Amino acid sequence: MKYTKLDENNIISVVEKYVEYYNSEGGVWTIEKATRRIRQIVTMQDSESFVQTSENGQITGFLMGYYKQFDDILLYYLEEIVVFKEFQNKGYGTEMMEHLETIVKANDAEHIELICLNDRMHNHFYEKSGYTASKNVFLMGKHF
Repeated sequence: MKYTKLDENNIISVVEKYVEYYNSEGGVWTIEKATRRIRQIVTMQDSESFVQTSENGQITGFLMGYYKQFDDILLYYLEEIVVFKEFQNKGYGTEMMEHLETIVKANDAEHIELICLNDRMHNHFYEKSGYTASKNVFLMGKHF
């Protein structure tokens, strides 16, 4: 697999596939909304985001996130990982996570954190890579 930095210069390479992917699951994404979402992450300070492509040049997925500094630890916050449908269940997501871990360790981060759906598919994916559910954090929100 090949990994290329995801930045403003190549956002469009993933936007259409992103919209197609999520809208096939009932989403209501537009090109404009997806571009805005992805641009917000990849242009922020300390962003670490990349596109994964196969040996024949097909985009198989992408990952975006950023480093967060606390008083005693640098961590990486994984905002989103997407493996496009036709490439799922082939090990591409696992390989992308391994590539991410190599990069963040090399940049002195000591921890990766993320929020994901609490379902069997997501739990299986992250648990097989050694991720565990947090016992001391509770996600809260308020919808208007």
